[in-house]
Amino acid sequence: MRIDLEAAGDLGYRNPMALHLATLVELWRSPEFAAGLVDEVVEGLGATDARVLWELGYRRECRPGVLASVIGIGAPSISKSTARLLGRGLIAAAPDPTDARATVLRLTGEGEAVTRRLYQVGDSFIDRLTADWTDEDRRIATSLLARLARRAQDFSGVGDN
Repeated sequence: MRIDLEAAGDLGYRNPMALHLATLVELWRSPEFAAGLVDEVVEGLGATDARVLWELGYRRECRPGVLASVIGIGAPSISKSTARLLGRGLIAAAPDPTDARATVLRLTGEGEAVTRRLYQVGDSFIDRLTADWTDEDRRIATSLLARLARRAQDFSGVGDN
């Protein structure tokens, strides 16, 4: 998948940073892109399954419906993915402590190990993309992205209790 940045710029972005961030998000979330990274981690792990593991690693526990919403898939897809991951022993389901009628999903020990490998593949990928950057370029980019992420999180209210 190749995004034509010049054509995308014609869509009306005034701020080139917004265009480039949108491009990165689009690429990162694409099934083809994810499949290329996931293949390095564990055989037979699909892009949706990897995204479920990534989200559970990030969130620690989550209801299936929330996962479906965050990932942008429907209930049948999240059900199939969680069944595969439960069957492989990578996640566990437990009653939600706040609502006994609901279920929360968590990583198992093996699921945590696979998720760490997913994160390591992501780290290696960023290392490859920035191989020709100086240490100062990486430090500046990391600092600016951290500030942007904090401001975006503050703005969105995500993670507020």
